[in-house]
Amino acid sequence: MNEREKIIAEFDKSRTRMRAIVAKADSHQAIYPRWTMKEVLDHISGWDDAVIAVLNAHIKGMVKDMPSVRGIDAYNAETVSTREALSFVHSYREWEASREAVKKLILEVPSEKMQESFPFPWGGSGNVADLLRIFYEHEEEHAEEIEGIIEKGKS
Repeated sequence: MNEREKIIAEFDKSRTRMRAIVAKADSHQAIYPRWTMKEVLDHISGWDDAVIAVLNAHIKGMVKDMPSVRGIDAYNAETVSTREALSFVHSYREWEASREAVKKLILEVPSEKMQESFPFPWGGSGNVADLLRIFYEHEEEHAEEIEGIIEKGKS
């Protein structure tokens, strides 16, 4: 298995776990103090969008303005608020579609660009594998936290 296949396998693993969590949660259940399950999906979709933008810029040899220039909290709030009017079903579909777009883009990164360092949307920098590892680990962290919240609510 090559590096791209490993990255995609990790993306699939984190998404499979998150799908199982979403299936257990009520779409309007408060997960975090300010977010429902739908809003968590909107949040992840927003970061998928940022990863897509940064990877596209990297492929073209450009530097993308960082979405989190006003801070990660501001970007998180924006990604959720701009999707506020969407139904849960629409948000879920967008969450799935944006991840598929990231996976497709991974396959399009030229080999010579895989190891080049570039700025990440949340700050810092590294290569493509570094960016994507941080991102799928981010989804894994949410899955673990949310699973604990759901289980705690059942007791």
